[in-house]
Amino acid sequence: MARWKSRRVRSAGARWIWSDVNPILRALSQLFRRVALGVAYGAAGGAILGFLGFASPYLDIFNHFQLLLFLTLVAALAATQLLTRAGVARNLFVAVVATGFVASAAIFVPEAISGLALRPALPIDGRPVLTVMTHNIFGMNYDMVGFDRYVASVDPDIVALQEFFPEQREELTPLLSARYPFQVICEGGKRANIGLFSKLPFAQTVDGACAKELADGERTAHIIAHFSLENGAAFTLVTTHLDWPVPVQRQRDEYATLASVLNGIDGPLLLMGDFNSTPWSYAQRGFVAATGLTRQTRNLPTFPALWWYANDWRPALPVLPLDQVMTRNGITVHSLATGAMTGSDHLPVVFTFSVGE
Repeated sequence: MARWKSRRVRSAGARWIWSDVNPILRALSQLFRRVALGVAYGAAGGAILGFLGFASPYLDIFNHFQLLLFLTLVAALAATQLLTRAGVARNLFVAVVATGFVASAAIFVPEAISGLALRPALPIDGRPVLTVMTHNIFGMNYDMVGFDRYVASVDPDIVALQEFFPEQREELTPLLSARYPFQVICEGGKRANIGLFSKLPFAQTVDGACAKELADGERTAHIIAHFSLENGAAFTLVTTHLDWPVPVQRQRDEYATLASVLNGIDGPLLLMGDFNSTPWSYAQRGFVAATGLTRQTRNLPTFPALWWYANDWRPALPVLPLDQVMTRNGITVHSLATGAMTGSDHLPVVFTFSVGE
């Protein structure tokens, strides 16, 4: 009898505790549901606006987040029954989210599929195959000795650097110089600190967009280098670092300036650098069309490799393909991939290429 009473007391106590906890859980569940619905509707709206970016460069800004929008909408459709009740509310939810999903898929899926394409095999005709690395090394990255070790492990023939600020230049340039005697370093405004290091000699086109010719207010720069190979082939390499997509007019001006420079270059052309812009955007696709370039970086997220959380810079999952490699007129890229983490918030892009179809 005493044991039975004890069980009744425990059971009553559990019901009493549950009666207090249950409303809290219901409130939390409702809050989560409302937040999830808001995120889903927001993602659908962003995807639809991005799709309409051909009509306005301001709407095109949404396209830079298409990977996140696409994955969010996939999750939202999968969770439809959990988030909505049957009836008008569910029908509205499905209609809006499905429309957003189709809009996002139209932008995102072709890029994802193109990243699966096989690249041309290495040439068997004896032409030189060069290895190149392009990398935003991050202004807060001060481990230049470690970065030099990484470059040595990859052993590229040409290295293009962005966010190559005075602190990095002072330590890294002497380390690289022993292996890369041919170099150009640009100094200027926010994005104008870039460098090019090469084992091969090259001739630089000095057009006022590099080195100490730049005024402090100049935010971007580019390096134009002409290479002649032992087999008689030649190519031009251009590297740059562009600004973020906002303000919109600034990005449009930078793309127009760069396109004008590239369209004045004849022969095989290789363009690379941090574009701070994703290939899902109409702006970048328009730039590619205006210059006749072929973008080689397909579905290749490089940023952010680091993110500030828990009071420090810590590893993160890259979701934005900001670093690009583009070619024109007889440059064949045989391999291209992201490299290892180097202490930067970007992953390096390493690729091999030859001159000739």
